[in-house]
Amino acid sequence: MNDTIADTPVALVRHARLAEVLACPSCHHPLRGTVVCPSCGTAGRRDGARLRFGGFESEELKADALNRVKEFVKTRFHRLYPTAIKVLSPAMERPGAISGFLKSFDLDRDLVADFGCGTHRRDERIVCMDGASYGNVDIVTDLRRLPLADDSLAGGVSIAVLEHVPDPSAHIAEMHRVLRPGGRMLVFVPFMQPFHASPYDFQRYTEVGLREQFPQFEVLSLKPGAGPTSGMIWVLQEWLAMLLSFGSARLYRLVLPLTWILSPLKLLDLVMVHHPMAAQVASGFIIEVRKPA
Repeated sequence: MNDTIADTPVALVRHARLAEVLACPSCHHPLRGTVVCPSCGTAGRRDGARLRFGGFESEELKADALNRVKEFVKTRFHRLYPTAIKVLSPAMERPGAISGFLKSFDLDRDLVADFGCGTHRRDERIVCMDGASYGNVDIVTDLRRLPLADDSLAGGVSIAVLEHVPDPSAHIAEMHRVLRPGGRMLVFVPFMQPFHASPYDFQRYTEVGLREQFPQFEVLSLKPGAGPTSGMIWVLQEWLAMLLSFGSARLYRLVLPLTWILSPLKLLDLVMVHHPMAAQVASGFIIEVRKPA
């Protein structure tokens, strides 16, 4: 795997714009040409074009058996992983939700970040942040303590991340801090989904529960982001793997991939996600919020 960020012309511009808003993750003092805070001494480090301010330890990423497999695939085939997930995953994102949100920004002028990007690079102009050091990540960091200045971003996306942080309110508070007034976030969180460590998994949200997580923001929209078919298939796959493994955890891990043959049924959500009662058993919700001007 190539674990470096290519120095394309677009990437060089992205790095230059990022350098202008880099700040200490502890005290938020500006970091001008350095990764050591002159105010409090908090230190990051540079790894080529990538910046490191904390993040996951390798042992954390390997603690869960299924996540060990996922991490192996992500680190060896990180460019192909998002495509593989789209094909094999039982969950289907609401078509056009993320791409439509990103198109609402002028990415040549607006600085937008992906909070917990995983192996996705949704656009070369977007700053990628994650707790793991994948090949596309610009900043490896704890998402509860971002090395960015106050009011520095025009927008951001957080896709299937909030369930994996132990203190979601701290993560959301950081979103609010680093967004400029009028800045917008698009956040996807699960509802009817089985446990999936990455490397942890802490919570799920109903439609009304998700709205309550953003008291400092204006809620612009809230709707199912993955439909009821996705939720049903994922649970069914887990149930079948347990039923056919006869009480063996090892056999369960062998059987589970065979159940992925059911994943194409998620295409029914092209219709079902629009059902007026889809929120009752939606696989997940997507919320767009804005920091008040």
